[in-house]
Amino acid sequence: MDFEALGNLNWREALIAIIALLVLYLVLAFLRIRRLKHEPEVDDVAVPLAAHPALAAYVAEKAPLIPDPPSPSNSPTDSPTLPEALAAPSEISFPWNEPPPEVPGQQLIEALERELAQLRKEVGGLRAEMQLLREAQRRELAHSQVAQNASPLYNDAMQMAMQGIDAASIAQHCGISRAEAELVVALVRNRD
Repeated sequence: MDFEALGNLNWREALIAIIALLVLYLVLAFLRIRRLKHEPEVDDVAVPLAAHPALAAYVAEKAPLIPDPPSPSNSPTDSPTLPEALAAPSEISFPWNEPPPEVPGQQLIEALERELAQLRKEVGGLRAEMQLLREAQRRELAHSQVAQNASPLYNDAMQMAMQGIDAASIAQHCGISRAEAELVVALVRNRD
């Protein structure tokens, strides 16, 4: 094929080629539609041969029982009997009367919903735990700030009292009187 000839086409020739392709497409579409109209029409739905035994068994199971005919009697007291319906319209089996098939992936959806509910519970628990930890941290921070606001002379004594050391050891270590050490221990005890 000569590709150089394609490069030498002007716009008029390209337009004619496009129109020719469109006409060819329309002719093919028309022929396909015409062929569809002339196909033989099938009134009955074709049932595969493999389905016949299953269909026969289903009909036999769902077929209404025909009552025995009543014996004729000539008594004048007998009232004319009305014919009974063989089957109620709601009992007739149609494909739309069958329960719908299960939604594909329904089990997966339910499992994911259960997991989502469990994760939401866990997140709620973690939020509550975080709130408790924040409150504890705030208390510790407030407690440590109070200790730092004390006089620098008694700062070591306050920290030792918070650790639970007795007043005599605090007085000896910090160089303060025993009464002052007992006062620091009492302040720490009352604050808690």
